[in-house]
Amino acid sequence: MKGWTMPIQRASYRNVRFEVLSVENSFERVMAEHAYPFVNGADIEDMGLNPHSVRLQAIFYGQEYYTDFKKFLEVLKKQGADTLVHPILGRMPNMICYSASFKHEADYINYVLVDLSFKEATPAKPIFVFENSLLNKIDEYLNKLENFIDDIYAFYGEVMSYVAFAFNVKARLLGAWGAISGIVSQALGLFELGKDFISLPSNVTADNFGLTASKALQGLNHIIKTGTTQSAKVNQLTIKSRFDDVLVNTQAILAIPKNLVSGKNQKERIKSRVTSLTSTDIVEISCALQLLCTANLASVAVEIIESEQEITPNDIEYICTQVKQACLEGILAVRALQTSATNTTDLQQAQTAVYEKAHRVIEQLRDIAAQTTQLAISAINRKPPLIIRTVEISGTLQQVAHHFYQDYQRANELLRLNAHIRHPNFIACGEVLNSYAE
Repeated sequence: MKGWTMPIQRASYRNVRFEVLSVENSFERVMAEHAYPFVNGADIEDMGLNPHSVRLQAIFYGQEYYTDFKKFLEVLKKQGADTLVHPILGRMPNMICYSASFKHEADYINYVLVDLSFKEATPAKPIFVFENSLLNKIDEYLNKLENFIDDIYAFYGEVMSYVAFAFNVKARLLGAWGAISGIVSQALGLFELGKDFISLPSNVTADNFGLTASKALQGLNHIIKTGTTQSAKVNQLTIKSRFDDVLVNTQAILAIPKNLVSGKNQKERIKSRVTSLTSTDIVEISCALQLLCTANLASVAVEIIESEQEITPNDIEYICTQVKQACLEGILAVRALQTSATNTTDLQQAQTAVYEKAHRVIEQLRDIAAQTTQLAISAINRKPPLIIRTVEISGTLQQVAHHFYQDYQRANELLRLNAHIRHPNFIACGEVLNSYAE
């Protein structure tokens, strides 16, 4: 017998994991029946769906089951909704555990069976408040990115403090600082910014290494933000080509650390190091660079979606996919940095601080990816539905636009929706075109 075709995920609620024996999902539709005298049947009005319900049978077992069980009881006492990781459906945000029961049996040692019931919470929308939902989501998204960048600074500062504490070797600190200064120099050259654009601290010691490195990272983020914004404003033929330019520059930035190690595209010698950089020197800064590029790529994406009125659903879907891919690469980079940490017992407290901030960064990346999808859906929904129509006449694209909408000026719109058109003046009868329903 073969296994599950879908990858089974480890269930958890409020970041506490547990094993699942069975899971049951259900939802009900609210129906209003309007019956009339002397008329068979009834007029049924669909009032929408009730909250999505999930019932789980979870277990805790083993020598340390009681510790995990008590921890789970504590998180269940917390008020409000949180994310439930479903074994099949994955992450389900805004879930509230409204019922829980626990069963111990004498024959099952170090074993507890937990019955859990969850419901999905949907925040109520204000009545008679006519606001643009897309703009609200954009503001919320940008605020999320600002908080995420602050957490990147804190995470990187903690990591570099750990490096200075764990590897208090002059060569190791010089290598890490040489990687930072080298990346800043290469990034300034990539975007053709002057050397006076930012200035790095000159006094770096093992005691203030984490704080100084965090400040240097802020300057590096200023360079990336300026360069990506300039790339997004370059006039190109299509919106997709503008965003592709941003992606090309982003990949060029991410390639700088490896180029410093190999010596590729290095125009000047870095004075802050005596020996050549190694792959160990660029581990931390490469992770931080990936996170900063992800944040700036998401910021450029939301600016394009907000400002471009002629953006097509295909463009929105493409931009959304690239941002979510960058979020995934950021998560993998943070996990790789955690894996490379040295498992030393006397540094357990320092490692714990790093892991806590890394967990916060990963959760924010997941939230950004989810909000990117919601933002893309809202941006697509503000336009009429996209349908496929068959051209019933042979002629120019202007004539086809007049036939579809009684407005020949919408020919440019049809051209954007149908990138495969090579000769707009020769549209054959029977050709299939993408178009808006209205």
